[in-house]
Amino acid sequence: MTCLICLDLIEEIECDPEDTYIQVSHRAASVKGTSALLKKDDILSVTDLLYGLMLPSGNNAAYSLAENFGEYLKE
Repeated sequence: MTCLICLDLIEEIECDPEDTYIQVSHRAASVKGTSALLKKDDILSVTDLLYGLMLPSGNNAAYSLAENFGEYLKE
């Protein structure tokens, strides 16, 4: 679901996922469960985080995306 919402928001806000970068927070890096092996302060493109979310089912990649794209859902 996180992936679908992010993809919709990427289109809505006209974000270039290849050229938009997110810094991984301590909270996202610490999420339990399956992992994309992200570390605090890693900087990845939105595209890389989406791959990390979908391929290894990385909970930490999902959390990092949700932290950043969740701001657009408040509007």
